[in-house]
Amino acid sequence: MTSLVEPIPIVTKKVSQAPIARKLAAFNKHKSNLLKKLQNGHKRRSPSASFDPVKSWQDLTQLARLYFRGEVMKQNTMPTADRIKRLRQLSKALRVACGLARRAIRDDVGNELYRAWFAKKNLDLMKAIAVPMEKDGSSVLTRTADEIKEMVTVLATLRVLAESALEANKVSNRSAGRPALLPRDCIQGLARVYRTSTGSKPGRGAGPFADFAAEFMIAVGETGFDHTSLIDAIKDAHHHAGRQFKTSRFDR
Repeated sequence: MTSLVEPIPIVTKKVSQAPIARKLAAFNKHKSNLLKKLQNGHKRRSPSASFDPVKSWQDLTQLARLYFRGEVMKQNTMPTADRIKRLRQLSKALRVACGLARRAIRDDVGNELYRAWFAKKNLDLMKAIAVPMEKDGSSVLTRTADEIKEMVTVLATLRVLAESALEANKVSNRSAGRPALLPRDCIQGLARVYRTSTGSKPGRGAGPFADFAAEFMIAVGETGFDHTSLIDAIKDAHHHAGRQFKTSRFDR
């Protein structure tokens, strides 16, 4: 006999990490160029001190891994326009369902639901009618009625949630500008690696840090970008972190 339930696909850790592993293998080919950028910055700051390429590469690899993980998650995320469409459909359906349900519990349709719920729980309605009320005034009949009313309440709550989610996604979609070349936290991470490896304060405009960030972008496969846009993204990451945390990786 064929099962009516589709089996849940089991994704092993090895399979789920495969795309990231391939991207990291390509990233490793840029090791020399990335470390050279950091080493040059280190020489300008501390020409006599030793540069630690092992620690710098470990930090860069971890940052690239987090970046690739985020990209994989974005690929598996439903586009905002599709979410808005689905939430609008859900809100409309729940609005209609709530109206029908409220009408039902006030007329004969509610009685049919009542009987169906007894049948679902394998209870004999006629026997339940014959059972006297308990001391608190409740009975199987009243508790069953309360359960059905609670279902209608939950349906109404779900409708409110769907409508709230719809409005939130609309606002987010209107306020979303052009996506940054690199996520803000990634740029902050690059600033941390740059400062730790070179001892220099990462610049917010054109210069060694922007060149290093551009090399990182090439290493993670983001080519053909505009350097002016990258500098704007660096300034934005610093400004946003300053507003949110009162400081940023560019300042410490």
